[in-house]
Amino acid sequence: MANNFITLLFAVVSPWGMADDWIVMERKNTRPLSTDRPDQTESACTVPKGWFQVESNLVSFSRTRQAGERSDDTSFCDFIFKYGVTHNTDLQVGWAPRLLHRSQDADSVLIGKNSGSGDLYLRMKTNLVGNDEGPYAIALLPWVKAPTATKGLGNQCWEYGLTINQELDIGGGWELGSSIFLSMAVTDHQTRYFEPAFTIAIGRDLTEKIGFYVETYQGWLTDEGRYWQSSLDGGFTYMVTPDLKFDVGANWYYNAQEAINPFVGVSFRF
Repeated sequence: MANNFITLLFAVVSPWGMADDWIVMERKNTRPLSTDRPDQTESACTVPKGWFQVESNLVSFSRTRQAGERSDDTSFCDFIFKYGVTHNTDLQVGWAPRLLHRSQDADSVLIGKNSGSGDLYLRMKTNLVGNDEGPYAIALLPWVKAPTATKGLGNQCWEYGLTINQELDIGGGWELGSSIFLSMAVTDHQTRYFEPAFTIAIGRDLTEKIGFYVETYQGWLTDEGRYWQSSLDGGFTYMVTPDLKFDVGANWYYNAQEAINPFVGVSFRF
């Protein structure tokens, strides 16, 4: 943050063009904006030291069908707030301030309705290789979920896990990413279980500002019993400035619970 303040000070007080030179040098020495959204695959790079970064779903809608019932869930402005504490480590806080839930039976009769806020997530990402250069990067992201959600919108239990994130430049402008999720989750019946999952994503820039990605998610989850959940995801990003990016996409879940999840989001840093 001190670096940002110095940059701003030079921009205000320098009458001889020194500010422009300083800003160019500061930008040149700062790694490009790297975000965990919009895909489910998390980034292997961290927020630069002293910088803040916000990644948010402006709006996310999910419709799930299972056993003849339909559930609609909407989230507004859920976010992850990050701060770079060292060159290779950032601290993160995630929260959903506004959630809406509705469920209907097979005859479209309303059987449940709730609204409120979500759980609080505390995370720390540490890059091990490739934070600034090189074709390969890997990072570890341990996390803890605190049960702060409004009753009926969460399981009221602590959960925790570790995510292993990797990125690989495969040439031709294409990038391959993957995340391995190792979670200790809790069912609605308060039973704790191990929940492994992984993602594979591939994407590239179409222009200097527009990029796209496609992705698959695979998870071994638990409800009444163990089941395999899959999704096919895709979306586009639009880089407004080097520090501001919008995105739009959708996740389609199949194999077990059938769900469609479109969303619009934004990421920025300062």
